[in-house]
Amino acid sequence: MRRRKRLHGDSVSEESEHSAEVETDEEQPTRRTRRSAAIVVGQASPTKKRKLTKDTSDSDNEETTENKTEAKGKAVPRAKKTAKTAVAVCSEDVDSEDGNSLLGLTERRATPKTNYDETSAHCPLPGCDSKGHLSGRHESHRTLTSCPLFHNTTAEDCKVRYEKRIKNIEDRKKVVAELKDRRGLRHQALSESQKLKYEKITKARNKRPEVTEEVKEKQRKHKEEHGNSRQPLISGLTSDYDYELFKEAQSRACELLEHQMTQHLAKSDLQEYRIKKLELGCYEMNTWYSSPYPEEYARLPKIYLCEFCLKYMRTATILRRHMAKCLWRHPPGDEIYRKGNISFFEVDGKKNKVYCQNLCLLAKLFLDHKTLYFDVEPFLFYAMTENDGNGCHLVGYFSKEKNSFLNYNVSCILTLPQYMRQGFGKMLIDFSYLLSKVEEKVGSPERPLSDLGLLSYRSYWKDVLLEYLHKYKGQEICIKDVSQETAINANDIVSTLQALGMLKYWKGKHLVLKKQDLIDEFLEKKANRPAEFANKVIDPSCLKWTPHSKRDSLS
Repeated sequence: MRRRKRLHGDSVSEESEHSAEVETDEEQPTRRTRRSAAIVVGQASPTKKRKLTKDTSDSDNEETTENKTEAKGKAVPRAKKTAKTAVAVCSEDVDSEDGNSLLGLTERRATPKTNYDETSAHCPLPGCDSKGHLSGRHESHRTLTSCPLFHNTTAEDCKVRYEKRIKNIEDRKKVVAELKDRRGLRHQALSESQKLKYEKITKARNKRPEVTEEVKEKQRKHKEEHGNSRQPLISGLTSDYDYELFKEAQSRACELLEHQMTQHLAKSDLQEYRIKKLELGCYEMNTWYSSPYPEEYARLPKIYLCEFCLKYMRTATILRRHMAKCLWRHPPGDEIYRKGNISFFEVDGKKNKVYCQNLCLLAKLFLDHKTLYFDVEPFLFYAMTENDGNGCHLVGYFSKEKNSFLNYNVSCILTLPQYMRQGFGKMLIDFSYLLSKVEEKVGSPERPLSDLGLLSYRSYWKDVLLEYLHKYKGQEICIKDVSQETAINANDIVSTLQALGMLKYWKGKHLVLKKQDLIDEFLEKKANRPAEFANKVIDPSCLKWTPHSKRDSLS
């Protein structure tokens, strides 16, 4: 069935989806979210969430035939095709025929039409003078979401609520500042004042008012007078504490939406105001650099990615709908390596162009010098995954040219932030050199390397050379032989030996000084390595792969 895109005139309430997503502007470290992106048959289904009041398609970009016809100025009846919104029953439907209360149920009602214009500086609600703001922070508003009149309150009440919220935040900061030891606060026993406060809140929440005839009559009159141009009256349906808590969340969500709509979008041409957060799977992370996503995505403060197909989306709702239909559970291409829960997939940029482009756009959020985004056909991509019952989760990747004139074995390499400092970076580097050994070539990464990439490569070269020198028993050594056995370029070997202070020039000859103290330190560090790092090594016997150059000759 074809899904209809909501028009601007059909939009009334946007609060429900954003009321629980308020965050501060301070940067937060990478953290796990409660949303589980993976949906697999046989696994526990994720927690059900609130349904959006507007039907947004997955692409969120396509226009229906009706919309295009209206845009051309043709007369198309719209009264019969208005979208529907779930609104709480609070009028003549309060009592059922058998006398039971139906206040907790919902009904589907047509959305009222308003001449809403995103660029307008005035509120679209009839009778509203655009003064005040639901958050209490601003002097005026221009959307129904931030309209105090629509939410059955006044600008003065919103301002008082905002001042009270600021005071509570300041008091909380003072309490935290007075704490000398903040470690393990969640595991500490409650103080007497905290116990009294907890008991007070519990009693307040247990005081649920009865739905009297007076409340029903008040709600009935409100609906008859205002219809759908006001938010339904919700006071008297729950405890005063829960009601105030809901109003507080509503105000904070409105404040966040106002920031995204004005300050962020107004400054979105600046790099620091482009995509700042990324949600991938069950992780949310801060981005480091800007990436050339399409303009309508690049100006958002946060984007959502499917962790399997890497499709990018605007909202969590679109992501949730996409995950319900996405059949991917691993990268495309051929699985060429598997040991334990670690796999490598070879993805051809020519055969899987969209996936590789999305992978490059993702990598640019964390790499400063990356220039390859869309011309992916001459490259092969090797995606590293960590596998569990939900699928193969992307850990990192590296790319290489199919036919490199300078024998580069890596064009771009990335470990995602949530997997950094866990040994996965060296596994990616080691795997790239393993492919070079199978190809019987000497490889080197393409320059320039990022700062983190250079540190990782120098650490890898150091470990390989010290391991080689530990096992080498001869008196003379040839750099070329070392290069052939390790597949590391001779220039990289020389620069590493110089950094270690093991290469000297004496009487017209280059000498490699075998420093036993460095080798002993390396062996001791290797022996004391934690078990989770000791197991993260590449096993050449688990590789099932034919070089790309030989495949052409075989075919």
